[in-house]
Amino acid sequence: MEKETQTLVTTAPAEQAALPPLIVRGTVADSTAVKKQRWIYWLTGFILLAITLTLVWYLVPEFRTHVEDVPSTFYYFLIAGFIFAMIDGAIGMSYGITSTTFSLSMGIPPASASTAVHISEILSNGIAGWMHFRMGNVNKKLFKILIIPGITGAVIGAYLLSSLEHYSMYTKPVVSLYTLILGSVIFKRAIRAQKEKQVSKKIKRIGFLGFGGGFIDAIGGGGWGSIVLSSLIAGGRHPRFSLGTVKATRFFIAMLSSLTFVAALSYVHWDAVLGLVIGSAIASPIAARVSNKISAKTIMVAVAVIVIAASVKSIYAFLFKIL
Repeated sequence: MEKETQTLVTTAPAEQAALPPLIVRGTVADSTAVKKQRWIYWLTGFILLAITLTLVWYLVPEFRTHVEDVPSTFYYFLIAGFIFAMIDGAIGMSYGITSTTFSLSMGIPPASASTAVHISEILSNGIAGWMHFRMGNVNKKLFKILIIPGITGAVIGAYLLSSLEHYSMYTKPVVSLYTLILGSVIFKRAIRAQKEKQVSKKIKRIGFLGFGGGFIDAIGGGGWGSIVLSSLIAGGRHPRFSLGTVKATRFFIAMLSSLTFVAALSYVHWDAVLGLVIGSAIASPIAARVSNKISAKTIMVAVAVIVIAASVKSIYAFLFKIL
């Protein structure tokens, strides 16, 4: 009996010790299998969608005629919205600035460009803000301090830019100068990404920061995250709560500025708006998966170079006309 008891005592721990690796290996295998199934589902769905659209294209002449009547700019902005949303998912910023720069380069006036960007950001920021709120990443006190000044600045900026839509020849180089500055800031951050962050004095007048961020965001088509989030983090506030709060307030900034633009403008380039909305919506579920496989620093440098080059081109074209 004693030998049998000793045998049981000595073998039981060995069996228990052997269980965790088996469980871990099983979990990894299950996770890998689930990922493979998801990719198969996505690929199958994409192939079925392509086949369906192809059959409809050739078998339904009305559909083909309707698609051919869609302005070509819609497809340009569809592709652009997809790419810019992918970039935003990879580095967490630059959707507004890249979309605005692209819109200006396509000949869209500044107010219409900002309108397209803000409307396309309503859904994405609403989802992101809600997720951050559910995860407890929203600082309610900071939210209350930012929201009213931010909305006020955004509405004033949107109304001012809309009122100057007839003078887009002169407002366009001003906005391009702003995008040039933001492009330079992005490039500077990419170069200093590996260096230690220096924490400056804590910001006390957050209301003024929110007002300025909302105003500049409406005027330039982007910058709320770049200005407000960067300033809060640089001022020593917690990055996670700062990001969650800025994302949550961004939804209201985008919605109120969009309503102001639509109400004040006599004409909205809906082809650009719908292109950015659909393109960014398609990219949203893909961006999170791709973001971990691409160097954020490389993307930031590429974005900065493109934005700077496009902004310089726009400013040069304006100076060439007046000189």
